[in-house]
Amino acid sequence: MNVEILDPVTLLAGAGGLAMTAGVAMLRKRWLQRGAGGSGLLIAGWLAVVGAFVAFAYAWGAEVGTAYALGALSLVAYAVIASTFERREAKRRALREASAYDPEERPTNWRRGIGKALLAIVLAGVASIGIGVAIAVEAPLPPQDRAVIGGLLVPILWGGGMAWTLCDPRLVRATIILLSVSAIGYGIAFLPKALS
Repeated sequence: MNVEILDPVTLLAGAGGLAMTAGVAMLRKRWLQRGAGGSGLLIAGWLAVVGAFVAFAYAWGAEVGTAYALGALSLVAYAVIASTFERREAKRRALREASAYDPEERPTNWRRGIGKALLAIVLAGVASIGIGVAIAVEAPLPPQDRAVIGGLLVPILWGGGMAWTLCDPRLVRATIILLSVSAIGYGIAFLPKALS
């Protein structure tokens, strides 16, 4: 048996790749089951993806491992989506027929538009900065790594938060979730220092 196959870096990378594949497959399956529950798949999928990031970070270090994990996440996601691709014949729908997954029709007015813009720009930004600061302050990494990872995550999380907020038809739900994420992020970052 080849000794290099049992190298810890190879084993961790292989475990990370398998965990990433399993996580993305579970998330894809959950996506295809929209409206049918399946929150267990959602949670398990994200836990597997996070576990894969940890395995890659242990294999190659925080900087290189994160870059490899992001590349692996992209490649695995493309592969999983390509494996479930199917070509369908286009069906003509009646003019008034609407799909259950069409965007919800809601009346638009200037107050709702301003509210969505404030949620997407301001509150999503505050939440993403809170998570970035929490990682920069409390992550179990060297200070330089924490600062870089926390700083790099802020624009990614901010963009994701903006996209999700603008797509969510319920402003109250988006407000509650963004306020909760902000409170958790800033609480993790500053509460231990305030209590000590």
